[in-house]
Amino acid sequence: MRFKTFVVSSGDNCLKMKKPAKKYTIPKEGELNVENSLNLYPSASTDKLKPVVKQFTYKDFKKIADLTTLTVKQWADILHISERTLQRYAKDKAGFSGMQIERILLMEKMIRKGIEMFGKEGFSAWLYFRPLSLQFQKPADQLGTYEGIQEIINTLGRIQHGIPA
Repeated sequence: MRFKTFVVSSGDNCLKMKKPAKKYTIPKEGELNVENSLNLYPSASTDKLKPVVKQFTYKDFKKIADLTTLTVKQWADILHISERTLQRYAKDKAGFSGMQIERILLMEKMIRKGIEMFGKEGFSAWLYFRPLSLQFQKPADQLGTYEGIQEIINTLGRIQHGIPA
């Protein structure tokens, strides 16, 4: 087995370490492409790579929207699009943009946590309640911003663990 020697120095101190040499394959000029560029790093494996995000369609959105009693108008406000655009997405079975997907998935996290704690009807009612922990603001009024949704998720977590406002 071949070893490479590494020298680590800090001021006057010097430390030598021996480490087994790893074989790196470097493609010849003109051979570099996505498939063999991953071979530059021995730990990368092409059979483990999967697409991170698939097309997020209206059908996927509808599954999440059906978990709650929010109206189409409320969802449009949350996603910062017009009600008509949301209806067009439904008609055309169109996909959402990255920022909209992120907001929908964050809403899903909040909705599932709320339903787990209060049930579907209870969570829908809680969205219009004015809890002390949110400075007596309705959670439904805070759904227009990322920070607002995250604050609701945090509040639900505190309630779940019995932490007062």
